Amino acid sequence: MDQPILRKKTASPTAFADPRVPLDPALLAQIGRYDHVTRLPNRLQFIEHFDSYAQSRSTSMLVLVTLADARQYNETLRALGMAFSEDFVRSGADLLASLLPDSVTIYHVSVLSFAVVLPVQDTTKYPAVASEIAKAFTSAITINAIPIKTHVGVGLVPLSAAQGAAESLRAALVAAQDSRNATDGMAFYNHKSDAAHLRAFRLLADLPHAMAATDQLALHYQPRINLQTGQCHGVEALLRWNHPDLGAISPAEFIPLAEQTALITPLTDWVMVRAMAQNRQFIDAGHAMRVSINASPVNLSEGGFDEVLLHHCDAAGLEPHHIELEFTEGTLATNSACAVEQLGRLREAGVDVALDDFGSGYSNLSYIAHIPADVLKIDQSFVRPLKEPGDEDFLLRHIISIAQGLGFRVCAEGIETEFAYSHLRQLGCQEGQGYFMARPMPAEALLDWLAARR
Repeated sequence: MDQPILRKKTASPTAFADPRVPLDPALLAQIGRYDHVTRLPNRLQFIEHFDSYAQSRSTSMLVLVTLADARQYNETLRALGMAFSEDFVRSGADLLASLLPDSVTIYHVSVLSFAVVLPVQDTTKYPAVASEIAKAFTSAITINAIPIKTHVGVGLVPLSAAQGAAESLRAALVAAQDSRNATDGMAFYNHKSDAAHLRAFRLLADLPHAMAATDQLALHYQPRINLQTGQCHGVEALLRWNHPDLGAISPAEFIPLAEQTALITPLTDWVMVRAMAQNRQFIDAGHAMRVSINASPVNLSEGGFDEVLLHHCDAAGLEPHHIELEFTEGTLATNSACAVEQLGRLREAGVDVALDDFGSGYSNLSYIAHIPADVLKIDQSFVRPLKEPGDEDFLLRHIISIAQGLGFRVCAEGIETEFAYSHLRQLGCQEGQGYFMARPMPAEALLDWLAARR
């Protein structure tokens, strides 16, 4: 194994003024094995040295230290520039070096991550130095008189030749990410947590294939009932995914993942096209109703979403009043100006707009009067407790009163009992959804359900 690098500033690698001059392959190899910012050995060197560590007679622990999460680093980069951000990384490396014996090699394995291998007696316990590292980085790092708060993660993995260098680094990174939620700032690699990350990655990788396939994604439709007349005047389109290997995947699992990527745009487009085409078929079958489509905060933060929706509406042969767009309170917090403008244009065009899951998020009463919506959907957490007379309904009554006083139609979600249905009707709630009336169902089953109610 190479001798550990001396932890002091060294001269920059030789600069070549003429790019046409052939470079010495040995020098190129040497340059490629060190990080240019910290002058520490890089990931390539760690991989080269891994077998020596893993096959050592003494037990060893891989410790990976990440200085910050990517979002925090990007904010620093944007606000203070590349040079300052590189100073931040160098300062973090210097602090880490001050906590370790000189015999320990520090590897700069990614922009924000450093790896060290420590000899240990017990691989089930945190090495003392790992605790020192976690504590040392709780204080801000001062750079050019500006204190920068780190959000350090310390992940630990017992070293094993069977696991390999790349997989050991990946496992240590997973542990470092988990450590940010730990009270002591450290975490061992956890298979269950890793499995969840791998599952999320697989779902994201498989989602484009699901959208292209004909037998994975489907829409189910849950009736919206007029509580005063008992008539079904609309349905909410709800996305379902039957994965060929993993089985049924809850939208509560895969939609938030899609929202973190560019996949949410084509996914919402997939839903809009099929829900509108299906509503055309409902109407042609004699069931004049409105179909509700859920929009992600990401959708409404992107300019032109309203135009795309109206284009799909026209292409399906529908009128705007055949469509309702549902959004959550978090939408206005994501990009308020853009979202409000687009919702306003959709309402002007004749599309109904509904504020979904009211009461589950921000619920700032001061802005309700300014919400660009026609319908306020009360979150099911206020409705499901209604099982028998005497059940608490104080907040529910006042939400209905305030919403109606401001001109909203009110829809209650999560109606599961006859008492809840009748009680909401007595309170003047106009609309409702819930298993008491009907569960979400495929289009064919909905047509049978509608026919049976005639």
